[in-house]
Amino acid sequence: MTAFFMMYLINNEYTAKGEQPIQGILCLDDKDAAAKLHYLAREWQYFPGKLLTPEMLKKDPGYYSCYISIGERNEMELGNKEASTYGCGTYRMFLILPEEEKIWAISMAEVFSAYRIYINGELAGEVGDPDEKTYMDRVMNRVFTFQGSGVVEIVIAVADKSHIRSGIQAIPVLGSPVRVSIQRGLRVLGSGCAIAFCICIMFGTLMVHVRTRTKEFAIFNLVCLCVAGYSLCSLVHNFFLLPTKPWYALETMIYYLILSCMIRLEDCIIGKKRGIYLFLLIDLWIVVAFFLEIFADILPSARLLYDVVWISEAVKWVAAIYMLLNTFGETDCRYGKIVLVGTTIYACSLVADRIGYLYEPILGGGFPETGGLILTAAFGCVLWRDLSEAYKIRLTYEVYSHQTELRLLAQKNHYDRLKEQMEETSRVRHDMRQHLRVLSALLEREQYGEMQKYLCRYTREFQERLPYHSYCKNQVADAILHYYEELCRKNGIVFQCQVEAPEKTGIQDTDFCRLFGNLLENAIEAAQLCPKGSSRFVRVQIRTRSNKLLIKEENSCTDPLRRNKTGFFSGKHSGQGIGTASIMEIAARYGGFADFQSENGIFKAEIFLHLTQRDTEDKLYG
Repeated sequence: MTAFFMMYLINNEYTAKGEQPIQGILCLDDKDAAAKLHYLAREWQYFPGKLLTPEMLKKDPGYYSCYISIGERNEMELGNKEASTYGCGTYRMFLILPEEEKIWAISMAEVFSAYRIYINGELAGEVGDPDEKTYMDRVMNRVFTFQGSGVVEIVIAVADKSHIRSGIQAIPVLGSPVRVSIQRGLRVLGSGCAIAFCICIMFGTLMVHVRTRTKEFAIFNLVCLCVAGYSLCSLVHNFFLLPTKPWYALETMIYYLILSCMIRLEDCIIGKKRGIYLFLLIDLWIVVAFFLEIFADILPSARLLYDVVWISEAVKWVAAIYMLLNTFGETDCRYGKIVLVGTTIYACSLVADRIGYLYEPILGGGFPETGGLILTAAFGCVLWRDLSEAYKIRLTYEVYSHQTELRLLAQKNHYDRLKEQMEETSRVRHDMRQHLRVLSALLEREQYGEMQKYLCRYTREFQERLPYHSYCKNQVADAILHYYEELCRKNGIVFQCQVEAPEKTGIQDTDFCRLFGNLLENAIEAAQLCPKGSSRFVRVQIRTRSNKLLIKEENSCTDPLRRNKTGFFSGKHSGQGIGTASIMEIAARYGGFADFQSENGIFKAEIFLHLTQRDTEDKLYG
C-alpha cells in the first residue's frame, strides 16, 4: 500500500507540481510555460445540462454554473436522478498565456461520449455529435493545437447517453506540441510493451498448461488475455475513432472478468475455495453490466443508472477487500512466496484504486493495471523457474540415459569379448592334445632343442589367440575401462591404466558407471580437441588404501578449466557442467570429494570415495 501511496503522490496528474486553475482561470504568464506540461485538473467552470457555445456564453453570462475537478463527478446532471439518460454539460476555462504568441497543444482523452471544443471562440475540433436530436457517440484520444497569447478561452461542450461515466474523465494536458506528443508517445509505448509482455507470458503459460493441464495456469492465461485486452482498449483509442457500443461495454466486461478470474486464481494458489460465491456473483454482474451498457440509452430515466453505479462500486470494494483478507496470514503457496506476494500486491492495488479514485497516472497505467502487471511478472518468474528446472531435469535425464546406454554398451562389448575368449579357449583345449602328442614324441626321441623351439612357437601362438586381459575383478569398472580403451585406440589416443580395486566395493553399479563414464568421456572429448601430432593421452590410476578408493585421471586438453561459485562451466554448452557436477555429487554421497585442476595443457582429476563394504580376501592386481 505504501508503494501505491507513493505512486499517488509522485506519478499523479492531480498532484503534479505546477500551476492550477482558480475558479476557472489558469495563469501561465511565465516565459517558459510552454516548455512544461500543465494538467488542467482543478476548478473548471461547469454548466450542467447545457450545450453552450462561446457566443451563447457571451450573450447570456447568467447560466447556472459551478466549479468542479475532472473525475470528481461521473454524471452530467450532477445528481438529477429523474433526468433522461441523455446528459450534457459545458466546461470552460480561461488561460492567461505569455504575451509572446506561441503554438500550444491540448490533449483530450476519454471524453464520453461526444463533444465540441472551442478555442478563442472558434471551433477547434469535434468528436461525434453531442446534439440531442442528431446525437452520435464517438470516443478517441485527440490533440488540438492553437496559436495564442494573452487571454485564451477554452470551451468544451459534452454530451452522453449512457449517463454512467460521462463528461471529461481524463485530465486535459496543456503544453507545447512537442512535449504533449512525447508524453502521448510514451503512454502508447508503455501500453504496447505491457500488451507484448502479457502476450509473451500468456503463450509461455499456455505451453505449460497444455503439458501439465494445471488449472492455475489455465486461469492465469485468461487473466493475461484480459489484461492485454484491457490495455488494448485504451491503446486503440489513440488511433481509431470508435463508438462506445459495444467497445465500452466490452471494456467494462473485461474489467470485471479480471476481478472474477483473479479471485479464482487466488483461491487456487492458496488452495482454498472460499470465494466461489463471490466470483459467481461477479460473473452474474458481468452479464448485467454488459447489457446495461448496451441498452442504457433506451431507459426512461437515469435512476436505474445511478443504482448501477453504486452496485458497481460495491462489487469493486467487496472484491478488493476479499482478495486482501484472503491472503492475510498466508505464508506460502505451492508456487512459492513470489506468487503469493504478487496476488497480495494486486489485492492492494484494488483497494488503492477505490481509496485513491482521483488518480490519473502521468506515465504508466492505473493501480489495477500496475498490480496486474506485477502479478503477471510474478507468474512469469515462476514460469521461468519451472522452465529452468525442466531444462535441468532434461539435461540430467540425458546424462543418465547416456550413462545407462554406455553401461549397456560396455557390458555388451565385455560379454562379446568374454564369449570370444571362451570359444577360443575351447579351440585351444581341443588343439592341446595334438600339441601334447608332438611334445611327447620329441621327448621320447630326446630332441630337446626341437621341443624347446616348438614350445616357444606354441606360446607365441597361444598369446596371440588369447590376447584379452582383465583390469580388475569388478565387472562394471572392467567393462567401462575396456570400452574406453577401445575408443581411445580408434581415435589415436594413448590409453594407460593401472588398477588395484576389489571385486566388491559397496558402491552401486549405477554410480560406478556414472562416475567412470563421465570422467573418461570428458577426458576423451578433451583429448580429441588437441591438434594432431601433439601428445594426446588418457591416464587412469585406481588404488585402494585404508578402506578408501582413490581415482586419479589425467588427460591432455586445450581449454583451461572454467569455474564459478557452485561448480564448473560446461565445455559443450553455455550452462553448468553436468558431468563434473554428477561426479562431485557421487563423491559427496560416499563421504569423499572430487578435485579438478588444469595447468600446462593437462587436466587432472582426483576422486576419493569411502568403501562401504570391505573385502580383504580379494586380490588386488593391475
